[in-house]
Amino acid sequence: MAIYLMDKTYRITNSGGVASARVVVAGVSSGHCALPAAANAGKILGVTVTSQPELGRGVSVRKAGIVDVVAAGAISAGSPVNIADATGRVKLVNESIGTKVQCLGFAETSASSAGDVVEVFISVHERTI
Repeated sequence: MAIYLMDKTYRITNSGGVASARVVVAGVSSGHCALPAAANAGKILGVTVTSQPELGRGVSVRKAGIVDVVAAGAISAGSPVNIADATGRVKLVNESIGTKVQCLGFAETSASSAGDVVEVFISVHERTI
């Protein structure tokens, strides 16, 4: 169950918009957001709580609290998660030792496969493995 704490609206800069339950990062201009370019992307803004199919329109983004996010694979509860791919899904933090990781937060529930929805406690931070 998602828990609202703080949502903010940003303009989506991706052609075709964005689905709900996806991680977004800072866009090129203030007040804009975009899907990440790759896994472990930085400048995390939060997770979309609504869908927005149109470029340049507003999308609600959860910045704090607990939120539903689409998983890219199996995730166990309590594990730290980060951006998995350019679609804004999340994965277990599993980078190589010495890698700087952009962590979204910690899984509150588990996911068994790609496409499952996992609850994540948002705690955006950077860490080195």
